[in-house]
Amino acid sequence: MNFKDQVERDLTAVFHNSREHADVVEFWIDGIRYKGPVIIDDGGAQDRKKPSTDHVDGLILVDLVMYVPLSLLKTIPQKDLNVEIGDCLYRITKVHPEAGEIVLYMEALTE
Repeated sequence: MNFKDQVERDLTAVFHNSREHADVVEFWIDGIRYKGPVIIDDGGAQDRKKPSTDHVDGLILVDLVMYVPLSLLKTIPQKDLNVEIGDCLYRITKVHPEAGEIVLYMEALTE
């Protein structure tokens, strides 16, 4: 077995295994429903940077990183698509395909 095969096996057997590390999550990307083992890393909330023309106060920026097996999505989502997880709506800010999985960097504005 070569290194790439071992990485793919470990991603499936450990990292994206809901009995070991991942959680089974239902989510939508651009209106398409997915349900499967993913890792969600909540980067937390922070004050948002707003342009001088923006006069809306009280909103914060929430960052989220989601690690999804490529085998679940079957395709690589594009930047700026919407991702809905539960009652939260995020926008994809960066997509990074890596060794059999897709890393989605997302953000949302909330109060």
